[in-house]
Amino acid sequence: ETHEYSQCTNIAGTTFLTHLGTLCIEDCKPDGGEYKCKTIDKDGRSQNMFCSPQENMDYWGRQCRADSMCGKYGEDYCWCRIHIFSWGYCGLVKADKKLIDSGEGTRITSRHRNRRVPEVIDTVDDKGNHIKTTFTAEAAPDEIIDGKQWRNDAENLINSWENLHLVDQARSNLIKSGNLRIDMQGIIKRNNQRYYNLQIQVNVQRKKGESTTVAQIIIPDEIPERYVRRAFLESFNRRARVFIEVSRY
Repeated sequence: ETHEYSQCTNIAGTTFLTHLGTLCIEDCKPDGGEYKCKTIDKDGRSQNMFCSPQENMDYWGRQCRADSMCGKYGEDYCWCRIHIFSWGYCGLVKADKKLIDSGEGTRITSRHRNRRVPEVIDTVDDKGNHIKTTFTAEAAPDEIIDGKQWRNDAENLINSWENLHLVDQARSNLIKSGNLRIDMQGIIKRNNQRYYNLQIQVNVQRKKGESTTVAQIIIPDEIPERYVRRAFLESFNRRARVFIEVSRY
């Protein structure tokens, strides 16, 4: 019988599972800012995979949200939401050779089932400065429209981006072209970190119930301009919200 678990338990005698559900053959340990363990794949090869150091933490050691316990939620890997615009892989645990199931873990709610699972686009690891930057995309085809007819305009607008355009409050027309503009929708504060909500909008009067957004990114302070440009392009091409998160280790 196959179960999907939405809870992990960490007690004495616990061993760990990777984010893919394979058994760790050693403890879950830090590895360059991430938590990993050795596991054996189906071909009998040893490899390192992501795991969680404690109950309901992700592979970076961040606490999962209370409403997003570590679980599969319809995917073939375990993950949890860290905050409203960030998520991470996580690993279940095994205690006394039995997975601990609270009884709630096998019931996946429609809210979780319908959630668009974010996709990690890329991770840039600056080992010299101990900074890891992660680009994540969350599909939003209902909110971000197909902007291919404005592709050249969008690319020119994005290429002209400089961080001096960032402001501390919502403002329209940070920079603009004939058909498009970049707006700052506001500041989001999480874990003592400021994030800018930036959108590329079509320069037309928006009708009720219709979107004019062709790209949306959520970015922290003090990231290189090239990261901002890349996030905009990824959002435009994927019709997805793109998040940039920076962690230091």
